[in-house]
Amino acid sequence: MTSVTLDIRIATLAIAVTASCALTRPVIAGDVSTPAPHDTRQPEIVARGAAILDRADLRFKDLNRNGTLEAYEDWRLSPERRAADLVGRMTPEEKAGMMMHAANSGFLGAGGVVLDELAPLPPGAMKSPVNVPGVPGFDRADKPSPRDLILRKHVRWISTTPGGKPGDAARWANALQEIAEGSRLGIPVMLTADPVHTTNRLPGGALPPPDRVKITSSWPDQVGLAAIGDPDLVERFGRIVAAEYRALGFRMLINPMADLATEPRWYRIPGTFGEDADLAATLVAAYVRGVQGDRLGPESVLTVVKHFPGNGPVSGGFDPHNPYGKYQIYPAGMMEYHLQPFRAGIAAGTAAVMPGYAIAEGIDTVGMNFSRAIVTDLLRERLGFDGIVLSEWLHAMPWGVESLSKREQQARMIAAGVDQFGGEHDPAHVIVLAEAGRVTAARLDQSMFRLLTPMFSIGLFENPYVDPDAAATIVNSAEYRAAGEAAQRRAVVLLENEHDVLPLARDARLHVSGFSAPPHRRVVPTAVDADVVIVKINAPYVINKSGESFFAETHEGALVYAGADNFDDLQRVHVAVRSGKPVVVLIGMERPAVLSEFIEDVSAVLATFGSDDAAVWDILTGAARPRGKLPFDLPADQASVEMQKEDAPHDFARTLFQQGFGLSYDE
Repeated sequence: MTSVTLDIRIATLAIAVTASCALTRPVIAGDVSTPAPHDTRQPEIVARGAAILDRADLRFKDLNRNGTLEAYEDWRLSPERRAADLVGRMTPEEKAGMMMHAANSGFLGAGGVVLDELAPLPPGAMKSPVNVPGVPGFDRADKPSPRDLILRKHVRWISTTPGGKPGDAARWANALQEIAEGSRLGIPVMLTADPVHTTNRLPGGALPPPDRVKITSSWPDQVGLAAIGDPDLVERFGRIVAAEYRALGFRMLINPMADLATEPRWYRIPGTFGEDADLAATLVAAYVRGVQGDRLGPESVLTVVKHFPGNGPVSGGFDPHNPYGKYQIYPAGMMEYHLQPFRAGIAAGTAAVMPGYAIAEGIDTVGMNFSRAIVTDLLRERLGFDGIVLSEWLHAMPWGVESLSKREQQARMIAAGVDQFGGEHDPAHVIVLAEAGRVTAARLDQSMFRLLTPMFSIGLFENPYVDPDAAATIVNSAEYRAAGEAAQRRAVVLLENEHDVLPLARDARLHVSGFSAPPHRRVVPTAVDADVVIVKINAPYVINKSGESFFAETHEGALVYAGADNFDDLQRVHVAVRSGKPVVVLIGMERPAVLSEFIEDVSAVLATFGSDDAAVWDILTGAARPRGKLPFDLPADQASVEMQKEDAPHDFARTLFQQGFGLSYDE
């Protein structure tokens, strides 16, 4: 290919991309034999099949194995130049495969071998928490093998869960990259994952079975980081997450949530940075900087800020995963408030944004992933975002377009401005749409450019491989584990401490309910024999039993224990109170519970946001001092919950505790 021909190709792609969207990243045309202003230091080149090209004492990877240094193989060129060249070489089938962001777990074999068939579930493994009517075994159904995904379907973005031993997970990631390197153009794999750094616990505090134990360091929930409220800590957390993910071969984290917890009944509040837009914006930006760095490079893991334009104001608190919760409303007219954390994430340089499931009333009549008003008009044009738009995992939530076929739904998303379909692995619909002219070549190229540019920026084409031995020492290292454990302690909030019952006296006799005290403490079998009674409970919740809930045990409903499915939590507190002994309540604050049902009767209350029992024990005993502050207001009664507006912060008629409240032992 001559330089003139390549110049024309790059210039044509630049015109097509610019014409179809206000894309601000430059696409540079010119003589590719002269590198554009870029880092020209020799990067590490690692190949497991592709040849190495030597040019003027520099080394390059011959990804298409033709003996010629193509522009997309030339690391001296800018990521934009390289992406433009590669887009021009891809077939429609390869481009369609790039638009799939496949979910693909269950193919990790012993020693990191890539399996061609799903591994059987281990004995005692948890059943899927997903409940999709008519789709039995949803999370393991209809999954092609990784080899099939990469070589036959041309899929390169694969989402899975880091599992097994770190060394084996790294070897598995390397095996996927070796498969991809042997393909026509040698395009590497982007392994992605949802956040996995929260503590190993189930609702109520129980430990999960072995197949669900996380292999990384353990931190509080995202809302627990908001209870700490320290952007420097959140940025350090992001750097640790990136280091552990990179060691395992993962280069995208599908997080953080920029949604605001203005609707207190919503079950996804643990994944937010709380109720306050200013605090959330500060922490979202810190999170993105920590994970990605100040600019994309070899140390970066890409972030996905979600769920645009903010899923917090869900109608009645019902989550839009569910057909009975498909609407998002703005009764206080405060949509701009919910955009603040997204603006901060975009300003910090997030590589991707994910729209939410819901239909935003007053803005469109279809779900956000299908809405041009949301994706193009608001996100791209008004907020100026020119990166990747990754759809939600839309397996059963095509709100507003339920009557359309899957092909028509995907056409609608592409027209809205979506670049990639979350959880999908079959490119056939996009191929048919392209062949029929329903999706133009320019529109496909636009998404390819957005998807490929960050892959070049992080050096994935030069070296997608990781060191399994290093993974074993980096992932959950002593340093990272200690940092996570310290954060778990900082996230605990002391709400009440009558008569300074806390910290516990060293020789206090304790009766515990639902809590694991260390074996060396004086734990007695009955409250009568105790000096202090400790009761661990969850915030009130109701589980939808209609069969329409996407997740089998979504915690929703009123924020009082009367009528709650865990009413026995309140009963255990009342039994403890009747003993006449001082009672300490530990409440897992997954939602802003109404504490008025018991708080006047107990001596102390600690609110936790994803801290394990060992962390809470240190707070109880004074080995660590409570420093956390509430990340949202707590209502005084259920009437205040019912009257508040879903999109308005700090909107309770009666508030028991305000955001920012938190005692310590010297107060």
